[in-house]
Amino acid sequence: EDTASAEHGEADDPLLQDSTTRDNTTAAPVSDKTLASTGAGITIAMVAVALGFACCENLMYIFVYTPTSSLGIELSTLLLRSLFPVHPLCAAIQSIGVCRRDLEGDRSCQLGRILFPAILLHGSFDFALMVMGLFYAISQIPIEDDDNNNNNDAYNSPSLVDQLPSLVVGFGIMVLGIVYYVIQSKQQSNRLRDLESARRDGSVMSASARLI
Repeated sequence: EDTASAEHGEADDPLLQDSTTRDNTTAAPVSDKTLASTGAGITIAMVAVALGFACCENLMYIFVYTPTSSLGIELSTLLLRSLFPVHPLCAAIQSIGVCRRDLEGDRSCQLGRILFPAILLHGSFDFALMVMGLFYAISQIPIEDDDNNNNNDAYNSPSLVDQLPSLVVGFGIMVLGIVYYVIQSKQQSNRLRDLESARRDGSVMSASARLI
């Protein structure tokens, strides 16, 4: 009788009931964050870092590497470089690989596979600009003339018409990169949605099994 009354007293004790409820609550925490929202957070964080790096690089190109101190040329350089967000796009493409490894659990997607698409995009963009700049520099080499040999060393800033081929090629590469990212992002969103559904169904089945 004493044992039964003790057990009955423990069952009626509100402190013990509150402690038991608190232990059960902390033992099985419920997270409202989905895989898609986690992936979006990863992408936003990586793009934000890339934007900061691109800002510093653009300032260096304007104030350090621009061969003239003309305000118009500095502003045009800033505008042209702002039209081609290479670094944020590369960061977004890399975020797909990071999400595939960490959220989808694909361990075959390691550092090399994460970086390769972004390296290919950035390298193609830089290579195209370098080739176009080389062609422009070759076209500006003066033909030797004994009668007129003045101002051969003068720097001629390229006009917008001279920069047009570089702009067209760079824009085309950027469009290809954006298309690649959109396709990969949609495919990954579908995979994450399927994983989320499978995880939710598994949680429901396990909860039903515990009830049975």
